[in-house]
Amino acid sequence: MAAPQFSLPKHWEDWCAWLLGFWLCISPWLLGFDLEPTATRTAIITGIVIVFVERMALYFYRAWEEWINVILGAWLVICSWVLGISYQAAKTNFVVVGLLVLALALYEIWDARRQSGNQS
Repeated sequence: MAAPQFSLPKHWEDWCAWLLGFWLCISPWLLGFDLEPTATRTAIITGIVIVFVERMALYFYRAWEEWINVILGAWLVICSWVLGISYQAAKTNFVVVGLLVLALALYEIWDARRQSGNQS
């Protein structure tokens, strides 16, 4: 009898990024930086865009959707300094979420290329 194998659900990276986008949308109030308008707007707008892109990616995968997340992740990492955000909670949140979104997108791009290489 063969041992059952564990496999992650299809598109788990998209679901994780979707949750990160949702987290960004609510994080100003949960982390207490909602009084800084620039940080709040950045979190909400970037979160909505991530959720929208991931919703599209769940229906039909295209590499360009993941490249949008690469750009959004990189933006989150640097936006605190570019926009002059002073709240440490916002800075930390943006860097951590940005690195996670960036890593998930790059992993998904790599995995898609690996899968297409195995099919030939």
